[in-house]
Order: sequence, then C-alpha cells, then structure tokens
Amino acid sequence: MNALEERKMSGNSRRSRLPLAARQRGQVLIIVGLSLAVLIGAVGLAIDSGRAYGVKARLNAAVDAAAIAAARALSEGADDNARRANAIAVGERFFRMNYPDGFLGSTPSAPTITAVHEASGYWRVNASATASMPTTFMRVLAGDTVVAPSAAGEAIRRDLDVVLVMDTSGSLGPPTSPASVFPTLKSAAKSSFINRFAAGENGDRVGLVSFSSGAVVDVQIRRATRGFNRATINNGIDALPLGGATASAEGMRKALDELNAIPAAVRSSLRVILFFSDGAPNIINGTFPRQGTSAVTGNLYSETSDGSLEDRRRPRRTLCRASDGACRVFPQNQRNGAESWYSTGNSPDVDGPRITSLPLTGSGSVSLASYNNRRTLNGSPYANNRCNVNKAARNMVENIANTARGQDVRIYTIGLGEALNDLEVTFCGYGNNERGATILRRLANAVDSDTYNPAQPQGLYCHAATASELDRCFSTIASEILRLTL
Repeated sequence: MNALEERKMSGNSRRSRLPLAARQRGQVLIIVGLSLAVLIGAVGLAIDSGRAYGVKARLNAAVDAAAIAAARALSEGADDNARRANAIAVGERFFRMNYPDGFLGSTPSAPTITAVHEASGYWRVNASATASMPTTFMRVLAGDTVVAPSAAGEAIRRDLDVVLVMDTSGSLGPPTSPASVFPTLKSAAKSSFINRFAAGENGDRVGLVSFSSGAVVDVQIRRATRGFNRATINNGIDALPLGGATASAEGMRKALDELNAIPAAVRSSLRVILFFSDGAPNIINGTFPRQGTSAVTGNLYSETSDGSLEDRRRPRRTLCRASDGACRVFPQNQRNGAESWYSTGNSPDVDGPRITSLPLTGSGSVSLASYNNRRTLNGSPYANNRCNVNKAARNMVENIANTARGQDVRIYTIGLGEALNDLEVTFCGYGNNERGATILRRLANAVDSDTYNPAQPQGLYCHAATASELDRCFSTIASEILRLTL
C-alpha cells in the first residue's frame, strides 16, 4: 500500500467516524425545505379558497335579500307589468346594498331577477348572480387565474283577500270623544293599511265593511278577478258617517260573507279580516217574536240606560223602560237607520207590541249562545231582557270569529281608547274577562287571549290608547300580514 492509498483510507475512516446527529441535520434541512414549499402552497390554496367561500356566502345573502325585497315590492304597481318592473328594480337595489363593490377583491355580475304570477295566485320570484374573483396562489399552483362563485334565491309571495271592518259608532266623535278621532282614524286606515297592499288588476283583493247600529258592505270585494281600486276603497273610508251603536256581530258576519263570496277555486291562499272598534258589542241581529202579532226583523239594542227611554222622533214621551227589556230595533243593512220602538209594558205611541223573547239563532243562523260556554242566557226560550241581549251580542261576534278561523281566515283587531279596558256594562255582573279589550283579543285568537286556540290561525290585537297611536296599530298589522304573504 503506497502513501496515497493510506491517506484515502485514513480520510474515509475519519468521515465514517462523524457523529450520527450531524449526518441527520443535513437530511432534516432537506425535508424542511421540501415541506415548506408544500405548506406554503397549502396555505395559499386555503387563503384563496377562504376568499372564494366568503364571496359565495355574501353572494347567497345578496340574492336572498334581492328575492325577498322584490317579492315585497310586488305590492306597488297598477298591473302585473308595473308590479314586475318595480319588483326587479327594488331587487337589484337590494342586491347592490348587500354586496359591496370590491368585496374580497371580487366583481359581481348584475343580478338576474324574474317575477312570475302563477295561475294559482302565487308570485314566484327568482334571483341569481355570479361574482368574478381573481386568485393569487391558486394561479401558481393550479393554474386557475379566476374563480366565479354563483348563487340563486327564490321567494314566494301569496296573494291576499282582506276585508277591513270599521266601527263608526257615535262614541268615536263628540261629545264623548275629541272631534279629531274620526278623521284621524280614517287617515290611519288609508295611509298605514290600505296603501300597503297591491292595488290594480291581478293584485290583492280588498273590501270594506262598516258598522254602528247595523252593518253595510261599503266596497264589495272582487269575486272572479283579483285586485282592487285603491281610490275606491279610500273614498269609501272618507265617506263613512259617524253615529250609532255597536253591531259588531253584523260587521264580522258581513266581512266573512264577503270572503266566502269569492269562488273557492280562485280564492287567495291568505284570507284576512281586520276588525276595528272602540267598544264592546251591544246589538244582535235576528227575527224577534212579538206579543199577539207578527215577528220583527232587525237589530235589537241592549238598552244600557237604567231608566225610562224616549223616542227621539217624539221627544218627552216615555216609550219603554230599559229595566223591563230591550225595546229598540234598528233596520237591517243600514248603519244607523231610524229605530222602531216596541213597548215593554203599556206605554202609548209605540211602533208595536213588546218583543216577547229572543230566538235561538240570529241572522246567518248564528247562535245566540256562546260556542265556548263563556256566557249563559236565561229563559227557555231566551227572555227578552237587556242582559240577555248584551250577552248574545258578545256571543254572536265571538261565534262568527270562531267560524271564520275554522275556515283558515286570520283575524286581526285594533281597539281605540281606554274605555276598552273598563267594564262599560255593569248590569250583567260581568267580571274582568268581559272588558272590550278581552273580547278583541278573543276575536283575533291572540296568543295572550284567555281563549287562545293553537289549532286555529293566530292573529294580533293592537291597542291604541289615543288616536295618535292608530297609525302605529294599522302599520303594525299591515306589516304582519305582508310578512305572511312571503
């Protein structure tokens, strides 16, 4: 072995004697370098993917908002074409409001919004859009320079059949109330309720009923076609007269008859009654037997005076005593026609012999007895006394409302004034469950009603302590109804 070979063998021997840890450090550096490249790529992909997910989420929210806003905007327009154009414009505006320019570096397309009026009465609104988002790391690793998330949303708006029922009794005006109450009521009903719904051809259906000592259909709801004339309804409200008692049952019955007059095949899927009053019911409608002669048909008033009563047509002449029974009958199908008087004794100058008893059912075959046994009438047949008449008036309006809810009609109620929270009638021994506000809650089947029935449509009762709060109540209920159309 020469010297050169000895030196090579000596070097190899020294390298073979290097520590193992030193040799491993070199391998780790190589692995770390390779891992960093993979890790940086993964992080880059995660960043781009996260941006794409954020764009997709915001796009979903924007098209959903556009579809819902467009569906709500269908209430504006004289016909379907105008409603459709308004809905698309509002939907596009809401899309832009919910998708800010340059969000995460993306550029959205203009949304595509369609609104189709189905033959069944539904509006189907669809909205869709895409957004172009340039990539950073993905273009290096995967070659993708742009991703384009897309989203679509849909909203369904139901057409509406609604009847507004307005109390026009004398308590809404002087001297028992400020002179401004009735005009304020009319203004609130028009601006905060009627004007919120889709007028014109193929729009929502709206009818108007009013009551005091009787009830009248002021504007008939459309039968075969959809829509309503906003000016006609508003003019009908403006023309409502003031005066009379509170024939709540007749107002509710005529409202339900209006809704049911629409053929079943073309009824809207959402049917509503909005019932306004400032007092408790005090009149029943029916046919009443009289002593020794033919029966009389009309609206019998539960006399609230404790003393003798005089005919306003023949002043200073005592005609009947309230304590002996109900004696005044107002004509049917009129709000406040001239009453006829029926003696409760031997009083002269009356329109006929006394009413001997009350029928089992009133007009429309509505029972005078309570459907839920809340009030009991005495006598068999029912005796003609003012307490029986007052109880029957309350029973009848609750019976009709129960029938309406059983037909999937939603009832909303508005009450005005603090008298609704008092016991206005004292001669029947009523307890706290007979306040006017309690009755209005029952009619609506409000969740805070003492007779709430979860199996029936739930409504809402809104109390306006003063006339200044009527706008709030009409607006609140209009918003609740419109919410249900979506």
